[in-house]
Amino acid sequence: MSNKSLTIVLPVYNGESRLAPQVHQMLDLASDLTSQFSIMIVDDGSTDETSTVARELATKYPQITVERQRHRSGLGPIVSMVRRRVDSDVVIVHDGVTPIDTTQVRRLWRQSDADRSPAVSSMKRDMNELARIRATHDMMAAAHQRVMGFHLLEPRNHQPASPPAPTAAPPAVRPATKPRPSDRSGVGQIPPLPRPNFLSALAEFTLGE
Repeated sequence: MSNKSLTIVLPVYNGESRLAPQVHQMLDLASDLTSQFSIMIVDDGSTDETSTVARELATKYPQITVERQRHRSGLGPIVSMVRRRVDSDVVIVHDGVTPIDTTQVRRLWRQSDADRSPAVSSMKRDMNELARIRATHDMMAAAHQRVMGFHLLEPRNHQPASPPAPTAAPPAVRPATKPRPSDRSGVGQIPPLPRPNFLSALAEFTLGE
């Protein structure tokens, strides 16, 4: 059993009838993965007795915490709140809508181990720019796809700080030369951009997708 800490976040809206079974399922699963775990229930502005059920569960199980949004806000603000408040080694967030799938949680838990290995971290840094190219090409399509199921979230306080910008060397002083109007090679010209399809395919191949 791992000694990494784990937090599973369960957003819920008007889920008084399904919340307790889902929480019990997550408690059993998390206890199999690590001895340091917690379940965060986020009541997203429910109008039923979801908050009452959540508080009762938190009273019964010390591993459970409850957050309540006064008004329904959706997944985006919930993720921002979790990043500010949760400092566990691994944070897994549910979308609050789709059925609970425990195999997703186990897969993400294994993925968190792989992501922390030095070799994988180095490769991710090296491929960062290439991944951005693919993400740019897929941006419009991804904007219209809804997040489904469980997802691995890296809290902000675990994200590596940006490296300091290198100190620029003072410009070298060069003797003035007479401009040559006839020689304008490379001046004001933009090199041709690489073909997006090729770069996307290269990024997917390199990233193993």
